[in-house]
Amino acid sequence: MKNEITEALRSVLKEELKPINTRLDAIGQDVKEHSKRLDAIEKDGKEHSKRLNAIGQDVKEHSKRLDTIEKDVKELKTGQEMLQKNIIVSLGQYTEKIAAHFDNKTEALNKRVYAVETEIQRLIRQ
Repeated sequence: MKNEITEALRSVLKEELKPINTRLDAIGQDVKEHSKRLDAIEKDGKEHSKRLNAIGQDVKEHSKRLDTIEKDVKELKTGQEMLQKNIIVSLGQYTEKIAAHFDNKTEALNKRVYAVETEIQRLIRQ
């Protein structure tokens, strides 16, 4: 009789524990699924982190290029200002040289005209 009670008890426990085991199996499957999803999310997070780092590097590179371009533009502006000043000075000097040249030519011509007029006056008096 002891065996019968033990068998009956085992049978009852088996029947009572069956739904619990089924639930535990379902929970185990859910945990595995969630674990897979978490792994995928973690992988995506790492990929996003890599992309952000790459973007950060690109931003630094573009920033350096922009700094270089700004420096070059400042140098060009300075050079252009100096060139404009040099052109103005050069034009002034060239104008002075032209004026001096014409003054010299005019003076030489005036001397010749004076010599001719003097000669004409001398011939008229004779």
